[in-house]
Amino acid sequence: MREGLTILVMKGARVVESLLAKYLGVTKSNEQYRHLSLVLISILTCTGVAAFFAFYNLVIDYYPPLFYVDAVGTLMGLLSLSALLLFRRVLLASFILMLMVTGVCLMVIMDRNNLDYSLAWALVTPVVSVFLMGFLYGALYSGLYLAFVAWFAGSNLGVWQPAPWDMDSFSNLVVIYLLLFILSCYYEFSRRASHKLLQDSNEKLRIQAFTDALTGLYNRRYMEDLLLNSDQDFFIAMADIDNFKKVNDELGHDVGDEVLISLSKVMRSSLGSNGIVGRWGGEEFMIVVHGESGENFTGQLTSLLENISGHSFGIGRPVTISLGAVRHSAKGHRAALRSVDEALYSAKMSGKNCYKLVNSISD
Repeated sequence: MREGLTILVMKGARVVESLLAKYLGVTKSNEQYRHLSLVLISILTCTGVAAFFAFYNLVIDYYPPLFYVDAVGTLMGLLSLSALLLFRRVLLASFILMLMVTGVCLMVIMDRNNLDYSLAWALVTPVVSVFLMGFLYGALYSGLYLAFVAWFAGSNLGVWQPAPWDMDSFSNLVVIYLLLFILSCYYEFSRRASHKLLQDSNEKLRIQAFTDALTGLYNRRYMEDLLLNSDQDFFIAMADIDNFKKVNDELGHDVGDEVLISLSKVMRSSLGSNGIVGRWGGEEFMIVVHGESGENFTGQLTSLLENISGHSFGIGRPVTISLGAVRHSAKGHRAALRSVDEALYSAKMSGKNCYKLVNSISD
């Protein structure tokens, strides 16, 4: 039963999504989507209920006064739908629908009093008004509506007779229940969908905040946070692409970007789960390895140099890197960065395509 209701609500949501995209150009990523979808589903549901009772009071249980009320209500519902989808007047569509719901409910109550449990229709307006007009205006509208209904019902104390429980009473309560149930289900469904969309957006923003847009590696901010906020000691290495300026100057920056992207993939693949690599800036990369001995770390650096120099970057020339490496601790962060820069400079001066490891650092 629950799965069936979920499928029904999801199908209704897809219909609403399709209509909003076709007529209003609004998708689920739009900040107005949730409100517009609630307005549309309210219009469709309330218009459908009015049409059902127009048919009921004309064909099944002929009663002209309520047939005319429900027929006018159906026309107002269609007018509200046109105002929303064809003329894109959201506020006007909401106002027309509220007039329709309020008018139909009051006319039914005033015509039937509590006969056939018609007073239960007073429960529809508060729910619909909050959906369409928001909490503040919906509460004000519902308050005025309640004052009128309370006055009308209170003035008939001792006058109205007990309502018999018959098919008309049963139909009224079932339809009112289904109407409120559908609106509540869709409201909850849209709330969850909006919450999921917000979570996804926040996750994308979180990833973007710590990811380099070009290479997909971690960015400098992430790498610095990692080094500063960890209580572990690491080996770190600063990598710089050899003669990268010539690649940009002679082959263009687009080719240079492709080299950066390909190099990032080779570095990430070479390190695997043993290390973390991030783009420090420009053609510089930071490598962090923890839980390794100095011998294992230098072995990884040697393997990395070989993998990069032996990789074909498709530019008609080899690409190599130089590496400066040092052991890092959060307490000696600045000193470690100075030392790794000096080691990188030493590797450059030693002919490039090599690494230099600083065995100790000083504050």
